[in-house]
Amino acid sequence: MREFFASFQAAPGTTPHTSAQTLEKDHGRLEIRRCYVFDQLDCLYKPEQWPELKSFVVLESERQIKGKTSIERRLYLSSLPADAQRLLSAIRAHWSIENRLHWCMDAAFADDQMRARSGHAAHNLAILKHITLKLIRLDPIPRKGSIKAKRFIAATSDAYRAHLVGLM
Repeated sequence: MREFFASFQAAPGTTPHTSAQTLEKDHGRLEIRRCYVFDQLDCLYKPEQWPELKSFVVLESERQIKGKTSIERRLYLSSLPADAQRLLSAIRAHWSIENRLHWCMDAAFADDQMRARSGHAAHNLAILKHITLKLIRLDPIPRKGSIKAKRFIAATSDAYRAHLVGLM
C-alpha cells in the first residue's frame, strides 16, 4: 500500500481514487486530514485473503503546533466501497470513541492496569466504572478539575458522592 501510494503521489491524476479533507483548529493546533480511498485491490499482496475487501484507505494527518509541522499516515483496509467522505467519517467516529471513552477510562480509572480475572469481576467493575464516569460527566454544577480529580473527590466526600447520585 505504501509503494502504491508513493506512485500515486508522483502522478495523482492517473490513478482513480476518491478523496476528502477536513480542517480542525483547536487547542492551539491546526490539523488537516486528507483521506484517499482506492479500489485497485490488485496492488495488494494476496487481496483474496480478505473476501469482503472493497477498498483501502490512506489517511494523512498534518498537524501544526507552535510552528512545528508533523505528518502521519495511517493505512486501512475496508469492506466499504471507495467513498472517501464516508470512510473519513467512519474513521473519525472510531477514534472519537477511543478518545472519549477508552482513553478516559484508562486515564481516570487506570483501566489498562486492572487485573481482576475471576468470574465476572472484570465485567462488573467495568460497569461500575462506566456508571461512575457517566455520573461525573452529568454533574449539573460545573466544577474545575479533571475526571480523575472529580473521581477522587467523590471517593472522599460523602456530600459530593450523594450529589452525584442524586440524593442531595
